[in-house]
Amino acid sequence: MKKLMFALVVTLLFTVAAVAQDVPKFEIPVGFSFVNVHPNLSPITSFNIFGGGGGFVYNVTPWIGIKADFMGYTQGSGLKNQLVNNTIPLTYNVQGNVFTYMFGPQIKKHSGKFQPFGEALFGAAHSNAYANAYNNIHGLTSASSNNNAFAMEFGGGLDYAVTPHIQLRPVEVDYLYTRFGVNGTSYTGNQNNFKYFAGVNFTFGGK
Repeated sequence: MKKLMFALVVTLLFTVAAVAQDVPKFEIPVGFSFVNVHPNLSPITSFNIFGGGGGFVYNVTPWIGIKADFMGYTQGSGLKNQLVNNTIPLTYNVQGNVFTYMFGPQIKKHSGKFQPFGEALFGAAHSNAYANAYNNIHGLTSASSNNNAFAMEFGGGLDYAVTPHIQLRPVEVDYLYTRFGVNGTSYTGNQNNFKYFAGVNFTFGGK
């Protein structure tokens, strides 16, 4: 009986070790992203911002990793067009940048060619777009153009393993929540945004 138990324990340890070797210790996704922004700032409904960035994942277990995500965006003509369409004179700068930096758990299937994953990230965002838009709408020159906000995102995507260390990421979609205010004003809004990301995921430290 003892020999049987010993054999079972040894088999289990080798199985766990084999599984662990198949899982990369580190992942680095990089690529392009865009966000459909819902600013909660009447009369603007939504506009798109474009950019990209990358992240870093440390896999703690075969299924669970800790992710750091860093993105940067700039808005094109969407915000300007909405202001013009609402007959708002462009008396101030309507350009704006958005940066997000978030951290949290990632759950991922690390076997096979197709590897789906989900994530829940929390952190902060920085932007001057909201103050620029607020200035144009209300004509306030004292509103600060640089603002920080709480940010979080929930979503997931799919990786396709091309080689043991290179994966294509055709799709990652997330609900991105930010809560921006404009310094010197009473405006604070909840922005419920849609985020898309696509790129390449590099893996290291595995089998």
